[in-house]
Amino acid sequence: MAGIGPEWVHTNLKSARPDSLAAEATLDLMFWPSKRHKFGWYPEPAYDYNLARGHEQSAGVSRGLLIAIP
Repeated sequence: MAGIGPEWVHTNLKSARPDSLAAEATLDLMFWPSKRHKFGWYPEPAYDYNLARGHEQSAGVSRGLLIAIP
C-alpha cells in the first residue's frame, strides 16, 4: 500500500518555526509467513518534506507485529 498526504509538524527547537506544514510519502508492506495468516509483521518506510523555510527533510522506517482478528 502506498500513500502521500499533508502533515502538521510541531517542533520545540528555538531556531525553527514551531508549527509548519509538510508532505509525507509512505509505503506499507505486510508479510504473513504462514498460510493461516494469524501473525505477521510489517515495515513502513516514510519520507517527509517540510514546506517551511529551510525545507527540512527526513526519512524513517517503522516496523511492527500484525495479529489477525478472526
